[in-house]
Amino acid sequence: MIIMLLAAAFAATGVEPPDVYAGNDELRGYLLEAAENNPALLARYETWRAALERIPQVTSLDDPMLSYGQFIQSEAARARIALSQKFPWFGTLRARGDKAAAEADAALQAFFSERNRVIAEVKKAYFEYAFLADAVLVTEAQLEVLDYMEDVVESKLALGLANQDELLRVSIEKAQVRDRHDGYLQNKPARMARLNEALGRDVLSEIPFPQATPLPPALPPAETVLARVDEANPDLKALEHVLESRERDIELARKEGYPEFTAGLEYAAISKPRQIRPDRVSADNLATGYRLLNTFTGRTPFEPVNTAIDAYGLATSREPMNYSDGGDDEIMLSLTVSVPLWRKRIKAGIEEARLLHRAAGHDKRSRELALQRSARMAIFEVEDALRRYRLYRDTLVPQAAQTYESLQSQYSTAAGGADFLDLLDSVQTLLSFELEQVRATRDVQLAAAELEFLMGGPWPRTGGTAAPAKENASDQEATYRINVQRSAHNETEG
Repeated sequence: MIIMLLAAAFAATGVEPPDVYAGNDELRGYLLEAAENNPALLARYETWRAALERIPQVTSLDDPMLSYGQFIQSEAARARIALSQKFPWFGTLRARGDKAAAEADAALQAFFSERNRVIAEVKKAYFEYAFLADAVLVTEAQLEVLDYMEDVVESKLALGLANQDELLRVSIEKAQVRDRHDGYLQNKPARMARLNEALGRDVLSEIPFPQATPLPPALPPAETVLARVDEANPDLKALEHVLESRERDIELARKEGYPEFTAGLEYAAISKPRQIRPDRVSADNLATGYRLLNTFTGRTPFEPVNTAIDAYGLATSREPMNYSDGGDDEIMLSLTVSVPLWRKRIKAGIEEARLLHRAAGHDKRSRELALQRSARMAIFEVEDALRRYRLYRDTLVPQAAQTYESLQSQYSTAAGGADFLDLLDSVQTLLSFELEQVRATRDVQLAAAELEFLMGGPWPRTGGTAAPAKENASDQEATYRINVQRSAHNETEG
């Protein structure tokens, strides 16, 4: 099904399928599954196919008209059969076909736009779910830290080096972190439902926590991004085809001012008239009958010739006959031309088509500006999230971890001078920074998915300034570590 959906569409337009960026094989599999099963995408595909079927409908002539008439009281004709065909003005069918083709191209671009939207939605749902998994792991790690702190406080309490308030504070902090952890787990079904919807699955289907995904490649310059948006965004291409369709509407409105032709062929069946024979001598019916009566009664002498004539005249006096002339059937050719007389109506139709064409142009310009604005915002969000991610990963989280380890070491020793509140505050700070780091990671992925949607596909991996090798290596190490943790978590839940 996926091959039919994508290959058929791309073959129709003669373009290559766009590259779909996925950070791991799991995400790529989800994207392919969504392309095959997402109902909104399938609806756009069927809409495009339906638009293609519109072209042969508008480029064919109207059905010919066949009529039959029966004369009821006419003595000259019996029936009439007529066949007529209507022909529009020259070039009208071609203009209709061009308009339907432009509308089909717009429907294809709408399919591409929906495909990109589905890809972006799958990625956003996937990365939101991944953030939930990372947050669960971070809170579980903090609970382990708090468990260790609780053991230390209990040991010092047994030695009289701590008070009961410190143990209560640790318990309160554990309860808060556990509540946050339980809240993340409670949100898991909702996150799975969003991803299932994008994949076209039942929303109650179980999905394991996602695998760790590396950050997207470095961004190209903003000018390159905006140029790519103007060139490759399917929404803008669809509006271009709408403009083309409006141009064909203007042409068709002009052709309304030209006549249409109707060619006809008519056949009329003429009846054969029946009349009294005019070439026969009329006999007086009463006299003829009287003479015959006298002959039969013997009052008049029998004369064979006269008697035969009188008998024949009386017998055939009302006999009809057919004339051989005046009864041939008729065949007629006809040509009917419409007269577009009401010019005010035609001019109004042309002006309407022109105004709609101008409105489509304004819509395209408005959409172009909106996409450029959204692209600039997405660029900012990617760069801002990357800045925050690097800040927490390279500076704040390591320093917070170092501070906690130092305070924990000092507090654990009997002669340590570390204050318990400072130690507890360092634990809270470390938790906050680690959550902010995974939140920044999610924000980078979400903004990148939105930018890919606006650009009509991923940007080249060689574009922009490449990340340092040290940063890439640390990203790979973090990815491996999180994958191991998530696998262990999934096995535990299973």
